[in-house]
Amino acid sequence: MTKQLLIISNNPKVASDFATLNQQACDSYEQVLHQVRNRIHAGARLLTHPLAGSVKPGESPYRSVAIDDIEGTLDMRSLEVIESAIDRFNTMTAAPRNRYYDDKTLGDFQLIDYQLLKSGLEAIDPALVRV
Repeated sequence: MTKQLLIISNNPKVASDFATLNQQACDSYEQVLHQVRNRIHAGARLLTHPLAGSVKPGESPYRSVAIDDIEGTLDMRSLEVIESAIDRFNTMTAAPRNRYYDDKTLGDFQLIDYQLLKSGLEAIDPALVRV
């Protein structure tokens, strides 16, 4: 499974700490969701939930999602989940907010997203997160 695992993320901590795993970097939370959806349309399946944790879309600027990046038939469950996540993101970010986070707060958000992804990867295969 690890040969097909792909992490789609805009989190620099994930990029550095999981550098040995296949990754696709994105510029924003929203772009992560759209890239995951594009991959699902090509046959990928979700391995971690795109809205994991209790941090609401629009609150954290970071999101990381693990997928099984295979080409095959469309997995309708994965498509339903990512479409729902995109809808939720759009609803939660509809009202424009000018949020400013200092470096410490951004670091905290990176750590939260990292921990959520790490927990999901451990559930898939504990060897993925061994140091």
